[in-house]
Amino acid sequence: MSATTRIWWSLARHTHAETRLPTVLAVTAFAVTTWVVLTVAGGVQAFDARAAAPGAGDEEGTYRFLSWIAVALLVVPTATLGAAAARLTVARRDERLARLRLAGATSGQIGAIALLDAGAQALAGAVAGIVLDLAALPLVAQLRFQGRTFDVAELRLGAGPVLAVALSVLLVALVSSAVSLRRVAITPLGVAQRLPQKGLSWARVLPVLLLGGGFVVAFNASSVLFGQGAAFAALVLVGLLGGAFAVFNLVGPLFVSVLGRVLGARARTVPTLLAARRMTEDPKSVWRSVGGISLVTFVAGCLSVTPGMRQGPQDALMTDIGTGTSVTLVICAVLAAVSTGVTQASRVLDSRSRYRMLHLAGTDVAVLHAARARETWVPLVVTMGGAAALSLLIVSPVIALLQSAPVGVLWFAGAAVGAAVLVLLAARASRPLLQACATATPTGIPSR
Repeated sequence: MSATTRIWWSLARHTHAETRLPTVLAVTAFAVTTWVVLTVAGGVQAFDARAAAPGAGDEEGTYRFLSWIAVALLVVPTATLGAAAARLTVARRDERLARLRLAGATSGQIGAIALLDAGAQALAGAVAGIVLDLAALPLVAQLRFQGRTFDVAELRLGAGPVLAVALSVLLVALVSSAVSLRRVAITPLGVAQRLPQKGLSWARVLPVLLLGGGFVVAFNASSVLFGQGAAFAALVLVGLLGGAFAVFNLVGPLFVSVLGRVLGARARTVPTLLAARRMTEDPKSVWRSVGGISLVTFVAGCLSVTPGMRQGPQDALMTDIGTGTSVTLVICAVLAAVSTGVTQASRVLDSRSRYRMLHLAGTDVAVLHAARARETWVPLVVTMGGAAALSLLIVSPVIALLQSAPVGVLWFAGAAVGAAVLVLLAARASRPLLQACATATPTGIPSR
């Protein structure tokens, strides 16, 4: 193991200048993941403590339940960001690892080097996330719920939960790296073969029908559900919302693949044709680059009706729900922005050989930039439209609340526009990386 550690340390020290961006992005992603988990867990802890305090009533229990709804809304984007960071770590190293494999390194050594790399970056990100959480606690404590702000001690987690979060982030990184490593470690030519990816099955559409049927049944049986208790009805609603998240991520790649075929059939320029081919050949990667932003649009659409709930005898509770909605949207936007930047860099690194060959064949770098822009904004606009439509379907039974509080529409539009700007800026931030990949020597960026 000592020899493997020395090889890994040598690779880590001899890093090409252009690969520092992926390293920084990966560590940043792990840090943001850790910070979000600690912040949300601290909020749940605070609401749990208030609900368990002597003299607490049903209202405190409602706040505790709503905090768990926020957790459900943030689970998917948080896990996605952690996995994206781990994939970026492997994408940065796979060509080097393949050359080590060809030079005689065993599969075990290759796996250990990759896991050490991912683990080191995850650990650095986790430590940075813990520091960020401690620094941000005084600001988070200024949020007002139940007519008062928090004490920092309410939000601060103990050493056990903090360690558990750090270990969870490390575990996500190691598992994702191990899964992504298969193409390098299967054979000495694992990367060089570039085996085509499996096609996507139309069976992915089946959960959409099941979710739609479940939504119709739940809506028609709403009186029965609330007859079993508000908590039970809310639990069903959260289940349907979580199902919508899962279905959206399941159908998204298939939707991108179909969109790529349509775009390719109508392509009239080289950048459009290249973008369509990329969308068709690797729809999962394209979806990961826009899926987080589409998720923000979906969450914003679902929560756009909450301002209309601030009327009536429970005005204080509805106001706090609006505050919680804003906080959830901000966290979702931060997660989506970082995830988009990480995924964009990962996609450039995964396609570096193709970019270099196209450039050697005479394709100008400006054309490659234009193609990458099209393969980003075309699926972005279409999937955001789908996310908006799905969210409006979810809130259709209470859509009249938008008329009583039109500010919800402004929330929705602001979140959508802001999300689109974030993803386009993230794509543009990786332009220097694409330039370096396209103009690299035959050995590629990671050769030094």
